[in-house]
Amino acid sequence: MNQLPDVLTVQQVADYLGWHRNTVYSRCTSGELPSFKSGNSRRIRKEAFIGWIEKMESEGEHENE
Repeated sequence: MNQLPDVLTVQQVADYLGWHRNTVYSRCTSGELPSFKSGNSRRIRKEAFIGWIEKMESEGEHENE
């Protein structure tokens, strides 16, 4: 993750997760994945992306208990 840029595109997040870009875009527009608009595009801060992944991992661990 250290190699990721400070600000990511929807496509970069999709490639990293192995998801379709529309799935990532939907998570952004719903507010689940923190993002911001930059012109006509969505951008995700690296720190927000890492925090979101950690939150998902944490919630996943609790689901198995």
